[in-house]
Amino acid sequence: MVRLPKTTQRIVAMALAGVIGLGILAEATARVLGSDRLLYSADPEIEYLPQPSQAVFQRSIDMRTNAWGMRSDTVDETRPADAFRVMVIGDSVVFGFTNIPHASLATSRLAQMKAADGRRLEVLNVSASSWGPGNMLAWLDKFGTLETDAIVLVLSTHDLQDDRTFKPPERDVFPQTAPLIKSVNWAWNKLTPDPAASAPDDPRSAGDAHAALPVLLQRVADAPTGGCLIIHPMTQELKSAQATAEEQRLETTALAAGLSVFYGRDFINADTGYVDDIHLSASGQEDLARAIAACPNLPRLAGADL
Repeated sequence: MVRLPKTTQRIVAMALAGVIGLGILAEATARVLGSDRLLYSADPEIEYLPQPSQAVFQRSIDMRTNAWGMRSDTVDETRPADAFRVMVIGDSVVFGFTNIPHASLATSRLAQMKAADGRRLEVLNVSASSWGPGNMLAWLDKFGTLETDAIVLVLSTHDLQDDRTFKPPERDVFPQTAPLIKSVNWAWNKLTPDPAASAPDDPRSAGDAHAALPVLLQRVADAPTGGCLIIHPMTQELKSAQATAEEQRLETTALAAGLSVFYGRDFINADTGYVDDIHLSASGQEDLARAIAACPNLPRLAGADL
């Protein structure tokens, strides 16, 4: 066995100590500057949905899910006798993107209200970022409406083309496992391709949103007290004095299915309600709660202060 000179041994030991020290520093930096991530599950039809029973702080924003993976407080499968249950379905607007704390969500604000007849509101937030009509319909196919009294659907015009891809969820956007070592996970993701990027196109994807939309609208309309559509505008659409042609297309399709229709532009403050071209600020979430509360398939609420 070859024995290294003592000088060489010291150099090797110092190098190893330096590598270990840099690794510890990198991991400490990743844990201080990084954050926990909300985790998702892949699904062959829904594509992806938030994993159940989570409580994390993602960039200082508390994000919680209940046993159904909803960004809502705990609910039972059976609706309590003293509650009126409202299901709000949507994409990142309803989900609160990654900038809205749990208590500031439109659905959380609404859940603090009571019906004029004394019933409390149970509000189910069924949503995820980048969901389109096909994802939403697939969720209802899988889980049903859970004895919901009223359903409110929040859509934007981009949802008219938001097809499911039927590919694995993007690992950087919709992580499925929490990394044991964050710095190694970060480096791995930077240096290796995401398998989702090379997944083949699925022929079911083409026209998926167009085919799913009328079925989804009918499912919403079939709720015991009916359904309501809130058309959420992007900021460029607010520059138009009237509803755009695509907004009107959403309205016409929803009315044909028997839904009530409200325009978010009538409720959301264009100056304070947005953080980008589509996602809402905490103030905008409060405005969205007012729009949901205005839907006629919800009971009259005791007070209007959201």
